[in-house]
Amino acid sequence: MVALEAIISGSGYAVLALLIGVLVTAGFLLPAGEPKKLRKTLIVSALALLLLFLVIACLSLLIQGAKLRDGAMPSLEILSRYLSMTQSGKVWLLREGYGVVLALITLWMIRSKASLKGIRLLMLAALPLLASRSLTSHAVAVSADKMLAVAADAIHLIATGLWGGGLLSLSWVLYRGTKRLKLPLSWAAEIVRRFSLLAIVSVAVLLVTGLYQSWVQVGTLKTLFSTDYGRVLVVKLALFLGMVGLGALNLLSTKPKLLRAARHNDDEDAIGRKALNRAGAESFLALLIFFVTGLLTVLPPGVHAVHQAAQASAAAGQNPEPAKLQPAEGASVKILSPTPGQIFATDQVPLSFKLTKGKRGDHVHAYIDGELMGMFLSKQGALNGIRPGIHVLELRVVAEDHQTELDARDRVEFVVK
Repeated sequence: MVALEAIISGSGYAVLALLIGVLVTAGFLLPAGEPKKLRKTLIVSALALLLLFLVIACLSLLIQGAKLRDGAMPSLEILSRYLSMTQSGKVWLLREGYGVVLALITLWMIRSKASLKGIRLLMLAALPLLASRSLTSHAVAVSADKMLAVAADAIHLIATGLWGGGLLSLSWVLYRGTKRLKLPLSWAAEIVRRFSLLAIVSVAVLLVTGLYQSWVQVGTLKTLFSTDYGRVLVVKLALFLGMVGLGALNLLSTKPKLLRAARHNDDEDAIGRKALNRAGAESFLALLIFFVTGLLTVLPPGVHAVHQAAQASAAAGQNPEPAKLQPAEGASVKILSPTPGQIFATDQVPLSFKLTKGKRGDHVHAYIDGELMGMFLSKQGALNGIRPGIHVLELRVVAEDHQTELDARDRVEFVVK
């Protein structure tokens, strides 16, 4: 199930990034005087990508429903409850509806031969569709500065689409223009020049937002190399550095040669082939990054995986004696929500509490019926995916090392219908 979910998630990233890349190429990168047929092909491709996004979203919905039934095919009732009662379900409905609207607009533009301005507006309108993935990402589970984390994730996704999706589209356009339509190198040189400016800005944004997200979701170097999430993130960083290296080569070598050949009316095939090969190699790395990102979305963040690993060890008998709670040393916690006996009609339970850190406290662990559900740094949050029934919530104050739990806790019983 995890592998399938990762493939579907990665496919969704790739399709939306390519959608942005196709539209930015059609609206901003193609130089004036290009064949109209080429631009129309890009817009038709955008429509096909939007339809593919809708199909992938439906597959993703089925997977989410199957997870609620322990891998079994979900019923219409389960899917209805998921869509109407969970935050991720409501986001799914909004994204799917927005995708349908964009598809209809794109179809209308194809039939009415939309202007360049219209294509640019369509590209800008497609950005929220990609950024909205942040509303169901790991950033939503961040307790402190949640809005900043979600905003950083959304900006990171947009920059990825502009650079990675733009590269995939650029490779196809260069091949189509120089090999099939026999356009001159000056045409290719202008596209590469325009894309280079976009790539430089995108890479700078990716570096800043990527470092911030890594710090939020991983925290320490030890967690980076000791958890599945951290190790997959290392692979993603290696691929990213490979793309940066190829991008620098294209910027410092390929682009100057193309511009120089264009100025001297030199149509040497070797220069065009080199530009295509390097752009293709960089595009392949971008495609790999999309699917690695898909795997990251289905793995628990590094800071949470530390706790899950400890639980798994205890369950396997590696720690036969449960760890003793350490002295509170002034720490305490009081659950404010949910209140005793409170009844909830959805699987999302709002959580708020009063935390006194004392000498060693840093955050709290939230347990539902003895199972660790997450960690919270701030004084409020939400518990998602709680199944119907009577449940016991326990909060424990934890030290900064994420493992030392203090003898400072509070319990409350609540009901989910």
